[in-house]
Amino acid sequence: MTGRLYERNGKYQAVLFYKDKDNKKARLWRSTGYDVKGNKKKAEALLTDIIEENKHLEYNEADRSRILFVQAIKDWLEGTKNKIERSTHEGYMNYVNRHIVPYFEPLKLYLDEVSPKHIKGYYEYKYSGGRLDGKSGGLSVRSIKKHSIVFKQVFKDAVISEQIMRNPATGVPLPKNERPEFKGVFLTGDEANRMLQAFAGHELQAMVYITLYYGLRRSEALGLKWSSVDFESGIIKIQYRVVKMLTIEEKKGTKSGRSVVRTFPILEDVREVLLKLKQKEAENRRIFGKSYHNSDYIFTWQDGRLYRPDYITRGFQRVLKRNGLKVIRFHDLRHSTASILYDKGWELKDIQEWLGHADIETTGNIYTQITNQRKLATAKSLERTFTI
Repeated sequence: MTGRLYERNGKYQAVLFYKDKDNKKARLWRSTGYDVKGNKKKAEALLTDIIEENKHLEYNEADRSRILFVQAIKDWLEGTKNKIERSTHEGYMNYVNRHIVPYFEPLKLYLDEVSPKHIKGYYEYKYSGGRLDGKSGGLSVRSIKKHSIVFKQVFKDAVISEQIMRNPATGVPLPKNERPEFKGVFLTGDEANRMLQAFAGHELQAMVYITLYYGLRRSEALGLKWSSVDFESGIIKIQYRVVKMLTIEEKKGTKSGRSVVRTFPILEDVREVLLKLKQKEAENRRIFGKSYHNSDYIFTWQDGRLYRPDYITRGFQRVLKRNGLKVIRFHDLRHSTASILYDKGWELKDIQEWLGHADIETTGNIYTQITNQRKLATAKSLERTFTI
């Protein structure tokens, strides 16, 4: 790296000549702040300091064996492609391509230059205003935590391959969650029935109905298959899930991983609905003929195509809004099942088994929310009871 002084507008300007990290010629201008008259020696001394401070910008032969962080994370993503579940990999692709790479690419940091300070800066940026959907605010701490998994794994692999000495993502704190914690919404039995009436004639009514009875997750409801229904034995099994990131994927087993199969008795109300769905499917097969999409799934479009998971979310909320009902998430049907079972006097352990929670703590958290809401409602009934 070399440098020279130039006179501009009566002041000394320093310009540095060097090759950048891509081995291309580059220049860097810096003002010395000194007037030309009587300050040449001071400006020359400052030029020497400026060159020293910026030596890190210059290309050197050792850089050939180094790798940019952005390239390292892309290589890691490609290397995990066939080692993890497709939906997990597609989630990582989303975090990397839409968030991490656009943030770090302009910085042109080598893998061994990334420090805890850089990662902390990324977390804070994403928390304060890093959304990409045009909405105000930033990502949730929960979302940023998923990004942190990518950072930690990339650097962990780099440590193992001796590209770096330590993992800079270890110990970097996530932003402090100052936003109000989301609380699930619980429907009473009466509210659930009013909602079901709003779905009359809609293709999602049967799914919502069965979801309420068994407290299913969206992925479990979509994954229900006729082969999992034994009308003779009166048993329905929850053993598949349908999830989506970039593509729709079927997974074996429940989300908790606690057991491969969750088994329920087929309630008479549910049996009647399932038999009607079976009959309707047979009619659709006849109407669509060869253009019918054959599958074993219970909940499909008329031509047999599987519903997309995101359609369930949007279609569900559209019906609620159109009918002026409380807008809730599809997952809140599962919480509502817990609430209704609680109202019917079920023990916490029984609710845990019915919902398929991996541990009693998860059920207990829902139980706490339910009891707090009940307490608030009870307290409101006392208002204006006494006067002073």
